[in-house]
Amino acid sequence: MFKVKDLANSSFYFIKNKSLERMLYLTVFYFVLFLSLLFINCAKEEKNSDKTNTLGLLGLATGTQTSTNSNNDESGGGLLPPIPPVVGPPANPGQPLNAPILNDPQTHVNNAPLVDDQFGIYGKILIDNISFQLPVHDQTTITAYIGKRNLRLEPDGTVVNATNFKTLTPATPNPGGAIWFSFIHRSNQKQKLILVARNEFGSSSKEINFSHNRDCLGAALAPTTIGDCNGHCIEVTNVAGQWNFKAKYKHGNGITFANISVEGFDHNTGGLLGFDAFEYLWEPADGPPLPEGIISVSSTFNPQVNEYTCVALQSIVWIEDENGNFNTFLFANRARLE
Repeated sequence: MFKVKDLANSSFYFIKNKSLERMLYLTVFYFVLFLSLLFINCAKEEKNSDKTNTLGLLGLATGTQTSTNSNNDESGGGLLPPIPPVVGPPANPGQPLNAPILNDPQTHVNNAPLVDDQFGIYGKILIDNISFQLPVHDQTTITAYIGKRNLRLEPDGTVVNATNFKTLTPATPNPGGAIWFSFIHRSNQKQKLILVARNEFGSSSKEINFSHNRDCLGAALAPTTIGDCNGHCIEVTNVAGQWNFKAKYKHGNGITFANISVEGFDHNTGGLLGFDAFEYLWEPADGPPLPEGIISVSSTFNPQVNEYTCVALQSIVWIEDENGNFNTFLFANRARLE
């Protein structure tokens, strides 16, 4: 009765002059969309911080670190090499001889200060109220590491996949005498913070998964359906840990041409995370035009989506009926992934 062709596999040619015109409209539209996403990506590209510190293999003494200042230091996003345990001097006479056993600290995630964040794309995490179950000596190292969710602490104390780290001791705290850490990090990216306390009597650690949802305020938490599927909607589902998304469009009777696309991309950079499209072209030899019904197209997010807390979703429909009425419909929204 009619033919439906996968846009990814079809040669995307048309027989009629009218169809060639529709193809021209599509080409111009997607070219403009590509330029817009490219501009967003260039405008918001973050700077990578200088990573010139070389780490030893037998442990990192606190005095050898380039940066121990925990005030508004930006996490540049580039991976550091594996970081060996940060080792401090032994206890001075008369100091407590206890292994450090960390209590749960407090964390606060907010927008980064405007002076550091002119494009509004960064968050800031503060970790404070750091304390121990028993008193520790003043050369005990307290180190905070930040990275994406693949950040991990190895059994030998090495930290892998960190993007930044800082160390303080009770003898060298922040100004004012408190121990706390803050990092500026890319908003809309899932992050992890590992806090490690260590001295010659032992060590302990705390892991904190966090993200900053400034781009997803008010966005629906996936799995979800966005829009009205009696008209135009996008469904986001998770099957065995894989995120999928589908666009649906309900059309009227007598359709001679239809093209529907769906795409997902990173809300900040515009980086494409998934795309697919279908098109239908009526041929008189196949019988009557497409009757009333629902056209759908689905895609799978690439694995990179698991690094983000917010995705932008968009579906575009180009449709023409047997009376020559041609219309375009755009549906766009966001979804939050956890």
